[in-house]
Amino acid sequence: MDVKKIAITGITAGLCLPLALFAIILVPIPGLPAASGFWIPAGFYFVMTLWFGLWGALGGHIATTIAMGYFFGYTLHIWMNGGIGDLIAPLVCLIIFKVTKARPDLRARKDIAVWVVAVVISSLVCGLWVHTIHLFFGIITWPSWYIGVLTYLIGDTMAVLAVGTPLLKSLTDYVKQSPMYIWK
Repeated sequence: MDVKKIAITGITAGLCLPLALFAIILVPIPGLPAASGFWIPAGFYFVMTLWFGLWGALGGHIATTIAMGYFFGYTLHIWMNGGIGDLIAPLVCLIIFKVTKARPDLRARKDIAVWVVAVVISSLVCGLWVHTIHLFFGIITWPSWYIGVLTYLIGDTMAVLAVGTPLLKSLTDYVKQSPMYIWK
């Protein structure tokens, strides 16, 4: 295994873990396990995924899984489900960027438009995934499912756009110098 890939995953996880804990404590959603109305770490792991591919997404997955696990006493199902959702979301965003040939530096209007649409779609896919699995296993009810999907969509979208946009606009030119940058 390439040490650089492990380093990208470790840096992303190390950065996102305290942010995940903070987000769960700061803006909890009553009745929804480990949910936050402003999922701060998503802003970072979406960006790391656009810059470094799977390795950034994997770091977000690890951070989310740990944050929802031991520290808050949720069942294995809940924290693994949330972690998988947070692995899927940035990868959906990356796929949308690749398919549309958008660039993460967000210089062109097309790139900004794709960024906004990709974040909304990714957050919706992740919210549907997490809360449908919770519903299927009886963790939440139908009314909670609707609230969960909506709060996931809004909370993740706001956090990713608020945190991720300035990171992409200000740091992508520096990150491009990394041999790990995937847009060469």
